[in-house]
Amino acid sequence: IACIVSNRNYSFSELKTTRECVIAIPALELASKVVRIGNCSGRNVAKFEKFGLTPVPAELVAPPLIGECIANLECRVADAALMSRYNLFILEVIKGWINPAQRDCKTIHHCGYGRFVVDGKAIRLKSRKK
Repeated sequence: IACIVSNRNYSFSELKTTRECVIAIPALELASKVVRIGNCSGRNVAKFEKFGLTPVPAELVAPPLIGECIANLECRVADAALMSRYNLFILEVIKGWINPAQRDCKTIHHCGYGRFVVDGKAIRLKSRKK
């Protein structure tokens, strides 16, 4: 996964130092909370406590999963060659987790400055696999 993180963000310094992270995939129901989380810094806010999120221990990395999310991806930095120039990290997903309690949820996709796109209409096509 190619991931650009602003070098002004606390996440940048943590990713640069630890070389691991969790990418959490939230459902539409968490959209307003996602914006509030993004508008404060982990340098001075304990985000799990402040926003009522459940930290779940990851299997292969130190940062926790977010229990309320649809999915979480445990990642390690595979390549940081472009980090200094472009703030770009290449992440390797080493473990994936899906929340079985959240089926058929709509996901949100950040477009910047509080704008999101929500998943569209679900369709079902004939398939040999069930």
